[in-house]
Amino acid sequence: MAMIRISAVEEALPDDLRKAIRSHPFLVIAAGALAGFYLGRSHGRAILAALVGVGITAGASSARKMLGIEPSPRLARAR
Repeated sequence: MAMIRISAVEEALPDDLRKAIRSHPFLVIAAGALAGFYLGRSHGRAILAALVGVGITAGASSARKMLGIEPSPRLARAR
């Protein structure tokens, strides 16, 4: 199975933490799942609203590019 690596994250971690993660991958996966479950239970609606907002913005931006429409002055100023 091929590993997906994010070099910037790997370089930011201390060596002993990298070794612990490599030697106990299921523990790290379980900790991530528990953290996700906790965040989902306590902040689920806010996270979902943020993700939907990002998705709508990305979709609208992509549609504008495909149609050749310039962004509105309000959006251009925000960038």
